Amino acid sequence: MDNRVIAEKYEIIDTLFSNELQSIYLSKLSGSEDSQQFIINEFKDADTIYGMKDSFSKEKCHYIRNIVETLYENFCFYVVCNICSGPAMEAFLSDNSLRLTDKMFLTDSLLSQLIEIEKLSPFIAYSLCDTDNIAVTNKRNICFNCNFKLTPEIMAVSRSDVSKRVGELICSIYSNTVAADLNYAKDNMPPALFPIVQSCLEGKYESMTKLYNDFKSLLLYSVFMGTGSVENQIRTNYQKAKVKRKLTPVRRLAALILVFLLAGGAWMLVKDWDILTFHRTAINSKPVAEFTASDIQIYEGEKVIFTNESTDPDEGDSIKSNLWTISKSGNSVFKSKRQGIAYTFVDPGEFEVTLVVADTHGAVSEPSRVLIEVLPKLELPEPDADSEDNEK
Repeated sequence: MDNRVIAEKYEIIDTLFSNELQSIYLSKLSGSEDSQQFIINEFKDADTIYGMKDSFSKEKCHYIRNIVETLYENFCFYVVCNICSGPAMEAFLSDNSLRLTDKMFLTDSLLSQLIEIEKLSPFIAYSLCDTDNIAVTNKRNICFNCNFKLTPEIMAVSRSDVSKRVGELICSIYSNTVAADLNYAKDNMPPALFPIVQSCLEGKYESMTKLYNDFKSLLLYSVFMGTGSVENQIRTNYQKAKVKRKLTPVRRLAALILVFLLAGGAWMLVKDWDILTFHRTAINSKPVAEFTASDIQIYEGEKVIFTNESTDPDEGDSIKSNLWTISKSGNSVFKSKRQGIAYTFVDPGEFEVTLVVADTHGAVSEPSRVLIEVLPKLELPEPDADSEDNEK
């Protein structure tokens, strides 16, 4: 066990990986009784740090949802990340027999996140798409654990290499095992999806946006995922059959015929009985972090009150946790998990105040930011004694 404390904030619990270029640690907040743990990537090699610093800049690192913050200390660069709550992908696939709907949702979750991540360097997406780096939450959502085991070879990968690795992941999802190849996966995935995955494995997709659009253009996507999906239509018509007024026998018969026709059509299309289930898990939307400051330009020593006005767009959902961060010149000076905060700025300069919130399903918002300008405190000169005598 390592008793090191990084940035006077993160106490190292265990070393998960280490070589001459980098180390990966399991850590917690120093001196805190909070049980929350973090993964910290420590990069020691100057060339590695130079090659990746742009991808982990303050403006770009939010493209990866689990990143908490980045910082420099003692000539090392650190990337601090949350840990995914779900099981590792390999264990999840081994322990669960996935339905076609679950596989479609997992693929959608993977590709929709990679659209944001591909704005960074290719080696970031390539490293994240290692099956050891992926967890599954709520059976339908991909979560990246951010263990960046970088080598000179990984740092040099292209977008074509990322395409191949994403193709391998999709094969694993539809084969229900990480040990799958295209020949095995071919018998386990819908025929319409096969040529898309084949192009992935051949490295033909230079853009995850193009891959995601091709995936969404499939009839299967509209059947399982879209707002007009058969599952939604079945559920809608099922609810219509339970109208408040009493149905006549003719209307009951018509409603039943409509439901069975839709169900039969779906079965003929995909031959997957799980589409007849009326209880599909709703897609959870991310909450929206918002707050106001009582003042944005103050003098040192003055207090600013920050009021949390975050919301969650999903009916019945709410904000479960908050994370306030106040930083100056990229260095964090204050953190709090309270709903609202008040902070006294004792030093002059420009401070960035950030709020990130999470809902009851674990979805994390985009950060909301406000800049506070703290001016040096005005000091009035002492009156001159000679001047006072002259006035008399």
